[in-house]
Amino acid sequence: MGRGENMKKSIVLGIIAAIAIFLSACSSNEVIRVGVPFTDGITEGVLFKKDINDRASIVTLRTILHNETEVESFDRLSIEPQAVFTIDRPEEGVQEVRRFVWYRDNGGAIMSNERNVLSHKENQEFFRLTAEQTQELKEILQTDL
Repeated sequence: MGRGENMKKSIVLGIIAAIAIFLSACSSNEVIRVGVPFTDGITEGVLFKKDINDRASIVTLRTILHNETEVESFDRLSIEPQAVFTIDRPEEGVQEVRRFVWYRDNGGAIMSNERNVLSHKENQEFFRLTAEQTQELKEILQTDL
């Protein structure tokens, strides 16, 4: 067997291992909750509009999150995010992931684990998605709710 064939086998095995890890990370009791942020001048919150239990959607969303690019912070974001999603394990009472989403004019998106962009919280993180990742995210969330 040549060196090239060994390399190809290694790549294929690596891809298979990665898929297995993603699938095992998605327990059957996970749910993606999709909503829109609101503020009425007195209170602010999230109105969750739907739950997604589809395993393929959860795996795809986890892949997007695995490949998101962390950035320092962002100016020129609208005050309110356009969408929010969580990955929850309701049977265990665990919210594993929370992201607020600001869609950008260039087709990409910025996400954060916190809502408020004006007064950054100490543990606030920002992430950038490419246009392709954002399109996949929109297809999963169907944010034209």
